[in-house]
Amino acid sequence: MRDRGACASVVFVLSLVVMGIPAAASQPPDVSGSWVLVEVMPAVIDLPIVGPVEMTTITAFLVRIEQVGTELTLKRTYCFQEVRTTPPLVTTVIPDLFVASLGPDSVTAWLEETPEGWRFVQPLYVDVRGACLVDPGHEDLPTEATDPRVIDQDEDGHPGLTIHVALAGLLGGDAYVVNRTCTVLEGWVLEDGSMYGAIRWSSEQNVIAARDSLLLASYVYTLDPDPAKHFFLFRRISEPDPCRAIRDSLANLLSLPPG
Repeated sequence: MRDRGACASVVFVLSLVVMGIPAAASQPPDVSGSWVLVEVMPAVIDLPIVGPVEMTTITAFLVRIEQVGTELTLKRTYCFQEVRTTPPLVTTVIPDLFVASLGPDSVTAWLEETPEGWRFVQPLYVDVRGACLVDPGHEDLPTEATDPRVIDQDEDGHPGLTIHVALAGLLGGDAYVVNRTCTVLEGWVLEDGSMYGAIRWSSEQNVIAARDSLLLASYVYTLDPDPAKHFFLFRRISEPDPCRAIRDSLANLLSLPPG
């Protein structure tokens, strides 16, 4: 297992370098400044003992957008990540050390003018957690803690990243994982100034070690077939403690109609 510092970056961004970013015929909206970004990613997983479980991952970021014309740089800091399951037989707790180890990062995006309005586009972004890969977008994830590509990313003395899992009240404990999440965001700048749209994503996760051997089974995500359930939302923030504010108002925020 490598030290965390041995892997300077586990993020891969694919940009349209050849074609570039389309030039705008009119002045683009000003989206620079401070935002909260919420990503909602629903899936079904098949877990040992429990069977199929609906699992929705909700991730909140604090984002500082720097803008030059239509070109955007998103400087993101993880706020929190929450995992909701139905039926509620499975509990996954994301420790603070896990979240603290994930950022900050920088993502390229842009605005496009269309007859329907201004589009927001974030191209393919690949985020590998708990391992250092030469080819983050295509290389197989480690399956064992002894793999030299594994890093102790949250620096808690265990390989990969630590999560706490409880299954149906029958077993539970810490599991040590490596994960790869790929996202593409495409949406619109709305009349109220917020940005909203669809998120296309995939995720892989391998359990490389666990306190209980029954937690060693890795699983595959099957995305929810309803595209309307996969979305992102940018809203401007002014609260002195935005992470706490967004967590407290998350249910109301996610129920608001866009615009």
